[in-house]
Amino acid sequence: MREILYIQAGSLSNYSGTHFWNTQESYFTYDEDDIPLVDYSISFKEGRDPHNHPTLCPRLLAFDHKSNFGALAKDRSTEEETSSVSTWRGEVLRHEQERVSQSEYHALLEAENESTAMDLDSNPPDTKVRFWSDYSRVFFDPRSIQPVPDTLENTEGDWSMSQELFRQYDKDVELMEGPMRLVIEECDNFQGVQMMHDTATFGGFSHAMLRSFREEHRKTSMMTFALLSETMPNTAEIDYVPHTKRIINDSLCLQGLHELCDLTVPILAPRYWKRPTRMPTFFTKPKNIYQSSGILSAIAESTTLPLRLRGGFDDLHSYIGHLKWRRSLPFAQLSGSLLPVGRVTRADVEDAIQLSAYSEERCTPYARRDVSRGFAEDDLGVYETWIETCELKHPLLQSHHAPSYPIQTSFPDIFPGSRPQSIKLFSSMMTSPSTAIFFSQYATFVQDAVRRKDAALTAMGFEDDDVRELANTLWEIVDSYDDVSKEEDGSMELGEDEE
Repeated sequence: MREILYIQAGSLSNYSGTHFWNTQESYFTYDEDDIPLVDYSISFKEGRDPHNHPTLCPRLLAFDHKSNFGALAKDRSTEEETSSVSTWRGEVLRHEQERVSQSEYHALLEAENESTAMDLDSNPPDTKVRFWSDYSRVFFDPRSIQPVPDTLENTEGDWSMSQELFRQYDKDVELMEGPMRLVIEECDNFQGVQMMHDTATFGGFSHAMLRSFREEHRKTSMMTFALLSETMPNTAEIDYVPHTKRIINDSLCLQGLHELCDLTVPILAPRYWKRPTRMPTFFTKPKNIYQSSGILSAIAESTTLPLRLRGGFDDLHSYIGHLKWRRSLPFAQLSGSLLPVGRVTRADVEDAIQLSAYSEERCTPYARRDVSRGFAEDDLGVYETWIETCELKHPLLQSHHAPSYPIQTSFPDIFPGSRPQSIKLFSSMMTSPSTAIFFSQYATFVQDAVRRKDAALTAMGFEDDDVRELANTLWEIVDSYDDVSKEEDGSMELGEDEE
């Protein structure tokens, strides 16, 4: 076995993670003659369902504020409170918060008659989702659920408070010595961590957790999807404290991930995703986290599918090593297309949804991994014709072709017409020189914030020297891309001289 530990932290990450695990559940086979697509042991562990029956549970640690867990929330203080009042002989008034009711989707899942199942297909729970746990189709190990106490203050973009939140949480529940250590010790051949976290609410928390993790697991492979805040450097209002806090917080996250993670995929807030110029193949509502997380999950799940394939040759180390063959460039970009109907065209693969920072300037990637789902022979012909025109060639360009992407009844109803059972999908992850532009925007903003003595820096408790050091680190990352370009130019010139 080559087990992966999955970590999710924050609302958007857990919404996306729920879709991810529902997709993994769809790969389960129940007939001995059926050959499973994926190796379950990589992502799942043996566990128990609520009726104490054996089942498979995600190898997961899910962090979110307690109020966001819905029916999954648990109160670790209950036992302590009960024992503390047991010695009291007087009257006790106990006030308990009303339990979150079962979701409509789960109620429909529990009903096994065909008419109810038909209702679920014809009435997807798009407007009935209150929490990310409302549409989960898997059972979680109790240790997977990590409800972080809600705070009285708004901690969004507050780097220092988020770090302190982790330190206090780790002290209270012994996270690193308890659930984290135990889930790794259960593995026979632990290969690494795949993480997704919201930088705005869990940036400092995740950084402190990863730093603590690296103290014992220095060489463990780690890939992270960093879901950035709603504020970008080129859209921020100058001297508006909330905007500055978010960008400084995101910058600190990126700096920390550069140091602690082998590969990081920065994901823009859904409002900044670059949509295709062609006719849309699906329709989403603005600011609908349930819908946008479904798109993110489908593309991220597909691009990492080679890590979980039964009999596959990829693991986190080789996957990351291919994309990051230039070791100083540990950041990647993610894109993809959801294709519910029709034949695949060149525009479907060339003009995809850009979930990461992108550049209109044409540049050759350093490395790229493409995954196609459900492509027919003609569709693969279109893809092969397209990659023949690409400057990047094998082995720096690697392609995987897999069965179509399954659409569970838990997936948002975003496609025109009736709900498909599966769709064609194209996803791509690459490392590219254009990432330098993305980092230069953050470096410039941070540098200017120091120069104009932005009030947000004082509110966050930072000294000018600390912020200057952050700006310098970001510029060093930008320069590392320039150094690679110079090396490539030099090698090309040398080749011409030899001719």
